[in-house]
Amino acid sequence: MQAHSKSPINTEFINLQTDFGFKHIFGTLKHKSLLIRFLNALFKDLLTVRDVTYHDKEILPAEEKGKRIVYDVYCTSKTKRKESLLFPKNQLSSDKGNSEAEHHFILEMQNIYSPPFEERMVYYVCQMVSRQGKAGWDYTLDPVFAVAVLDFNFSHLKPKLIRRVMLSDTESGERLTDKVRIIFCSLPELPLRWEECVTEIEQMLYLIKNMESMDRKSKAYIDGNYSELFDAARSSELREEEIVYYSQSLEKLRETQRGIEYAAEEAARVAAEKAERKGIAKGRAEGIVEGRAEGRDETLRGIVRFMLEQNADIEFISKATGLSKEEIQKYQ
Repeated sequence: MQAHSKSPINTEFINLQTDFGFKHIFGTLKHKSLLIRFLNALFKDLLTVRDVTYHDKEILPAEEKGKRIVYDVYCTSKTKRKESLLFPKNQLSSDKGNSEAEHHFILEMQNIYSPPFEERMVYYVCQMVSRQGKAGWDYTLDPVFAVAVLDFNFSHLKPKLIRRVMLSDTESGERLTDKVRIIFCSLPELPLRWEECVTEIEQMLYLIKNMESMDRKSKAYIDGNYSELFDAARSSELREEEIVYYSQSLEKLRETQRGIEYAAEEAARVAAEKAERKGIAKGRAEGIVEGRAEGRDETLRGIVRFMLEQNADIEFISKATGLSKEEIQKYQ
């Protein structure tokens, strides 16, 4: 089926945070060079991925009533690891002198926090590790790396653009093994402007977050360094069935965003009513004035706390309340 000459989608490029958009760019054989580029940008100092092999994203349970897993993207690669402080030559564990090994890569796009998401990622990694077992196995593992692109920050952790998690000593930081890793990329911590993105991974994450709002006049497009990514995300190149899938995926994302905004508005209303009751209860004119002043502060605190509990984007909270990122982070 041929692509449309003119797509009914009203943006030049698709939203890459949608389920369809993320998988279309990173989970299809047609665009596997983009996945390779993304992995090499993310693991720049650790390894070099030359090719990837896609696998079935659905992992069936070992037991009849077990849990089925469906990854966004799952692939493997014969990957050459670089010598570094993290992978010194004499500690390329279990490779017996060979610095090239098969790596398993799991990629996920998550737009809202669904508790406990961090534990779900641990489960995904453990499942991929356990599936390597076989008769006569000597417990030598192929590395399993899980990468989650998030449109939120974890409320119990300090905000960070890229968080790399591995098994290590809690006091010394010494690595126990280099075979298991979870990497979280938090889009809210990206620079606000394209020109402020310094590294390749910052630029690719920026494009994931902002692709839908761009056009051919955008600085990122004019730069020409990611022409292949822009071409892959061009809405006019989608086939008819892809347009249907994308439209459904986009509407689902929009519903999620509307839900977060409604929750914030509801929190503001409840906090305002509570503050007003508190002010009136003081019973004196000056008390009412003071109560309303306190009420405004309490309303603001209530809004921020509620939105943080819902894992709303700090940038979004800042725009909604007028508070700086630093002030909002105090509430965390």
